[in-house]
Amino acid sequence: MSVRFRIFTLATAFLLLACFAPLARADDLSIVYTSSQTQTATVGPGFTSVDFAGYIVNNTDAPITFQLTGGPEPFAAYVAGFIDGIPYPGITLASGASTSIFDLFTVNLNPFDPSLTYPGTVNIVLDAISVDPTTGQTGGVITENDASILVQAPVPEPSTLALLLPALLLIAFLRHRQFPRLHQRGIGS
Repeated sequence: MSVRFRIFTLATAFLLLACFAPLARADDLSIVYTSSQTQTATVGPGFTSVDFAGYIVNNTDAPITFQLTGGPEPFAAYVAGFIDGIPYPGITLASGASTSIFDLFTVNLNPFDPSLTYPGTVNIVLDAISVDPTTGQTGGVITENDASILVQAPVPEPSTLALLLPALLLIAFLRHRQFPRLHQRGIGS
């Protein structure tokens, strides 16, 4: 390769890098979890709530109005409800500001259902979408974040009879072994 060709190739690479570098920037909003993004929940006879806490940071030099939306993706029969932390009409976050820590979303899981296979996983997608502060119209996705829940069934506890029967057998066994010794010592005759 000639020196001229190498210089041309290098100059072209720098030009392309300079053109596309602004596209490789951080999201306008960052969703930061203070709870684990992967949680485990055991369902029982009532609804089970799983909370995902965190805060949101505006990474731009301008205020942003947004709301949170999302839910299980794909559909998950384990989920009875999804409550996002910033519903419509959203909030406006000043440039460089962040929210305080709050429940980004809460997932309510169905009570134990024998028709569902346990354990199972619920994948959650959380989107921050833009909201026009003057018209209230929602726009596109500003940022997206994923979380998941491993749903488990409770381990069944033994019945009272199953616990009482071995205890009674143990008492009978110990009493049977104890009386011959007492009789040999001359006690209880």
